[in-house]
Amino acid sequence: MGEARTRYLRNAWYAAAWSDEIGRTQLARTFLDEPVVLFRETDDTPVALADRCPHRFAPLSEGALVGDAIQCPYHGLRFGSDGACIHNYHGPVPKAASVRRYPLMERYGVTWIWMGDAEQAHEDRLPDFGGFYGNERFAVARGYLHVKGNYQLAVDNLLDLTHAQFLHPALGNPDSSEHVTFKMKSDSSTVWASYFFDGEPVTPFKKMVWDSPSETCDRAADMRWEAPSNLYLEVATTECGQPRDENALLIPSTHFLTPETGKTAHYFWMNARNCRIDDEKLTEMFRESTDKAFRHEDEPMIALVQERMGDNDFDSLNPVFLTTDRAAGKARQILTKLIDAEHGATVSEPEMSA
Repeated sequence: MGEARTRYLRNAWYAAAWSDEIGRTQLARTFLDEPVVLFRETDDTPVALADRCPHRFAPLSEGALVGDAIQCPYHGLRFGSDGACIHNYHGPVPKAASVRRYPLMERYGVTWIWMGDAEQAHEDRLPDFGGFYGNERFAVARGYLHVKGNYQLAVDNLLDLTHAQFLHPALGNPDSSEHVTFKMKSDSSTVWASYFFDGEPVTPFKKMVWDSPSETCDRAADMRWEAPSNLYLEVATTECGQPRDENALLIPSTHFLTPETGKTAHYFWMNARNCRIDDEKLTEMFRESTDKAFRHEDEPMIALVQERMGDNDFDSLNPVFLTTDRAAGKARQILTKLIDAEHGATVSEPEMSA
């Protein structure tokens, strides 16, 4: 028997690429188990087509751009940016020769793709993640990571920040659990997970960006998950007992997870800071430190978890839930409801116990 096909929420915007990754050279990526080729028309309009020629199923991404069309590398069929075949070297254009075109839009420096019903691809269905993008008060760094694990495992990792004291020696404190207060709330498509660390030691990473001689601080970390897999995190650091105001050190970040397959994902991240914003060397150090944490600490653990899960579905393994799993568990419940509703299936929820 073959592996069960992963179900996805299709009617949603997913991050496909940084906008400056897409140009007049074909970019091949897979989203939700579907191969896609991305490129720009001569007027700079981004295009996403199914990356499989309907003739002999060759990848169009291995072909060539001819004006605003893409030419199959196997037998030369050309497909316009609307997906219709417009040229056949060998005779008339077959009526059935076309490939799917996916809706795209650009926002926050990201090109977003809609994998579901094109008629439902309204731009206002992408939640607001623009708190710092394009804001002159912040310096921004960004990165991309290919994750060897299911995208929901990466979401779990982001919604439960308590792993930092074990996985991130430069970011977390070994005694964080002694300082933290956790709150969670949700609605039909959003989960908010709020952490407050009272009087915790200043971490090596924080010392890199926080201009204070203090050895302890108060830190708030507020994470917002939007279905299916996009997150916004704002970390605010203050002197102990001081309010979270314009003097706070703010480190906001976005985390956009896009399923590639049932066992792999694309991870686009941006983070920012409101201090020393003109220090380009610090921005690069900030980018490198963040990338190191994701690439060499988070991702390897997620990959190991996926390896241990094998072909088993997450719920079928009867995972034990801790109190700190409330946000991640709720996000999984919400996403299951949305997918069931989209597929017309019976809604089912895994039970959680603290």
